[in-house]
Amino acid sequence: MKKLLLLLVMLLAACSQQAADDPSPQPQPTPTEEQPSTEEPAETPETEIDLHDYFMPNQSIASFLGDGNEYATYTLSTQHLYENYIGTLEDNGGTVMQRIYRVEENRIVKIFEQAEAYDADFPALSELESMPELEIYLSLPFEVGHEFNGWTITDTNASLETPYQNFSDVLVMEQEGSDGSILQKYFAQGFGEVKRVFKMPGGEGEQFEVTSTLESVE
Repeated sequence: MKKLLLLLVMLLAACSQQAADDPSPQPQPTPTEEQPSTEEPAETPETEIDLHDYFMPNQSIASFLGDGNEYATYTLSTQHLYENYIGTLEDNGGTVMQRIYRVEENRIVKIFEQAEAYDADFPALSELESMPELEIYLSLPFEVGHEFNGWTITDTNASLETPYQNFSDVLVMEQEGSDGSILQKYFAQGFGEVKRVFKMPGGEGEQFEVTSTLESVE
């Protein structure tokens, strides 16, 4: 009887040791699913426009080929007078027109204009700073439909062929007169005005048209 009891105790001890050496498997934690990133993509900043780029280069002489009128052909001399002041002399063979512009943050304004400027000289900076605005020459934003001083922007990425070169991303603006005439100007970055068009309706559906188109830059 004692032998049987001892054998039973030894058997139970062996079973307990096996249970300790081989524990039941524990449930594994469920891995957390990664959530997709909700970070917003960074916005591309708008290209900043420098209005100084809408004039011919400093000390340049540009020639424009005219069609439709003898005075449509002209030369344009450009001088960058001071940081924000630019002067031009436009010679069409009949007269010389002197103009001075002031470049501001969001627009270009004309502050001086004089015909018969055969011996033109440009004023000192102090005098230029005191000159009042005559009219707005060009104004931001460059968006279709934007209006200023009677002008309306009609295109901002036009293509234009000229004798000098082909241009893309050309800014086109238009002004309509009370007589039905239409004046158009074409601007290219790095050159300024590269074409000018004047249209006047005539009789029997005909149209009188005068153009001045950039031919060379020296």
